[in-house]
Amino acid sequence: MSFRLQVRNYRGLRAVDWSPEGVCALVGANGSGKTTLLDVPALLGDALDRGWARALEAHGGIANARNLYAAGDDPYDFEVSVGNVVWHLAPVLAEIGFRSRERLTVAGQLAIVREAGAEHALSGHNHERLQVGDSLALKVGDAMPEARAIIDPLSRYRLYGAYDLVALRRSGSPDSSERRLDRRGGSVFTVLRNWRDKRKDHDRCEFVLEGLRDIFGDFFEGLDFVKAAQVVGADMHLKRGRVHSASLAPDGWFAALLHLTAVASTDDGDVIGIDEPENALHPRAIKLLLEHMRTWSRRRNVTILLATHSPVIISDFDTRPEQLFVMQPDQPVSPVAVTDLKERDWLAHFTLGDLYTREEFGAPRDDAEHRPHHDG
Repeated sequence: MSFRLQVRNYRGLRAVDWSPEGVCALVGANGSGKTTLLDVPALLGDALDRGWARALEAHGGIANARNLYAAGDDPYDFEVSVGNVVWHLAPVLAEIGFRSRERLTVAGQLAIVREAGAEHALSGHNHERLQVGDSLALKVGDAMPEARAIIDPLSRYRLYGAYDLVALRRSGSPDSSERRLDRRGGSVFTVLRNWRDKRKDHDRCEFVLEGLRDIFGDFFEGLDFVKAAQVVGADMHLKRGRVHSASLAPDGWFAALLHLTAVASTDDGDVIGIDEPENALHPRAIKLLLEHMRTWSRRRNVTILLATHSPVIISDFDTRPEQLFVMQPDQPVSPVAVTDLKERDWLAHFTLGDLYTREEFGAPRDDAEHRPHHDG
């Protein structure tokens, strides 16, 4: 899915203008705001579902949500554009309570608006009265199908990477009808079993298993799912007919399993983020994992956003440098495509991972006074 995300003065992000598409990598120094940026779509999705105040509390709290270095009159807002649909939000901390200025435009025409502190807003389409806690976008989406172009991807967005492997190894997955991987990865065996048992989801399960066979072909052949009480676990089929519990698998196998399942949890046009997907994986496994991600991305028009420090992942973008984005401290707006920082012909003489290691781009700035205050 092609979309544009703009952010001003949220936590460690001073000014963002980003239009990623396909499989993209985001690089930069610690504290540059990579994780914060990948979390913004999740924040906006939660704002759709639960309202702005609850969303901010769930994503680090309202206190200090505004960038510490922003002047009092600097704008503090968010905007998402998909095609001709634009959703704009500006948080406002009132004397009592927390509100937001919010507007939705379609084809340049204002469809609905709410000013901070207002008890209701009027839609030009259905003139429904909105309560303070209502989401404008969800409400108008019921009357304007075109608004779903923004609502659906944001509502489904998830940021992965902080998986709880200890709990997964110890307890398996709770039995349920879940069809999407949860953020911590605890539902993975249940999700895979459910995909296997539903004809319309067979391709999701096969995508994950084929990826694992490709990446770990020296020992892995397949999975059987085992239900005990209200828990779903798995047995691994290994080479030479051996079988043992998946709970004994190496961390790298679990990392690939969870990343592939996260990717396969997306529907057409979705967007997901994965923070530091390289953790626990051999360089060859990383490269094969990226190949499978790109296959799914092309097949389903899915945008996959990767925050990374891995030279292996970064070098994998040598032939597609326009999809490598940098949180560059000396730029007024971030992230910046590496092709906007360096000439493409010059880049072609090097591997991008080596350039990143040599701090040709994405290096920490020396001016500590202006460093962002939140780790990314």
